[in-house]
Amino acid sequence: MSERESVSVPCTAQELAGFFALSGPEHGIDLAGAVSLPASLPNESRFSTWIAERRDGNLDYMVRNPEQRLDPTIRNPEAKSLLVFAQRYTDGWPAHHRDPVAGGQAPIDAPWTDRVSRYARGLDYHDVLLNSIRDLLKDLVQEIPGFVAYASTDTGPYLEREYAWLAGFGFLGKNTCLIHERLGSGMFLGVALTNLEISGLPEQQTEPLYSVLRRREEAPATRILSACGRCTACIDACPTDALLPEGGMDARRCLSNFTIEQQGQTPEEFKPAQGGTVFGCDICQAVCPWNQKAERARHDIPEVRHEYATGEEHAELDLARLAEITDEEFRRRFRRTPIWRCHPEGLRRNVRTALGNLDK
Repeated sequence: MSERESVSVPCTAQELAGFFALSGPEHGIDLAGAVSLPASLPNESRFSTWIAERRDGNLDYMVRNPEQRLDPTIRNPEAKSLLVFAQRYTDGWPAHHRDPVAGGQAPIDAPWTDRVSRYARGLDYHDVLLNSIRDLLKDLVQEIPGFVAYASTDTGPYLEREYAWLAGFGFLGKNTCLIHERLGSGMFLGVALTNLEISGLPEQQTEPLYSVLRRREEAPATRILSACGRCTACIDACPTDALLPEGGMDARRCLSNFTIEQQGQTPEEFKPAQGGTVFGCDICQAVCPWNQKAERARHDIPEVRHEYATGEEHAELDLARLAEITDEEFRRRFRRTPIWRCHPEGLRRNVRTALGNLDK
């Protein structure tokens, strides 16, 4: 932040909540909240241990400047608060045994998009959510003179789930996802670093400042870190034992890491576990009881943004063609989608592994 932008701007939590209630629906924001900075994060020690033990699975950007992820004011001392936003990409998962991404048991002639993680079947959330947040922030600038904000969707050094928990968005599940009691975990998170000095934020935020769907019961008096109880469905279902019983994930064993971040470089020992999937893995979300319940809430709220719907233009493709897709066609089809992340050769490798498993 520049010297001009470092001047803090006062605002009350009530004023911010009122603004979010008006502007949030217009821009497709489902949850919005705020956290004063600096803030103590609930899993700070676990994150530090995760880094020290290199459980990042070669995700070098995660281990770079970890202290800035724990405290954004190290890099931006003038920052006063972090606005937090969520946008749904699915209304829930069907039963585990009916979900091809979960079980990898879909017939070989099933649409190939059924074998892609749900978040990646449409346009790239880095663009869709970021544009929604920026449009909302433009409105807020008109309401609050001197307001400055820098939006980020997975592109800045923030532990978004931790801040979403602090902002009252839900609880942190054993599958490492942020879970809203009625919306489930099918949400993208984004943040905006700001010079807003917000008064009136509850010490224990158990509700976001704005929500498209309120909780059925009155909010609890204190924040709940986890509402998983004794359930271990996600841990038991993970085919590579990537979810740790003591909490957290070992990305060195995660199918999503192999098929996305490592560009199809699934280790031989884990290739059978990849099943028929070609991009990502939704198993730990598909088996979650909270997501089973979330599917029933979809009639009470607006539909998920159309940008996240499965791209109809890809229906002509099948696994055999995907296995041989050229670099040029890959670029033409997937440039503005999350699948771009795995690169053409990565997608080809993923599909060949899936075909090999399906032929067995």
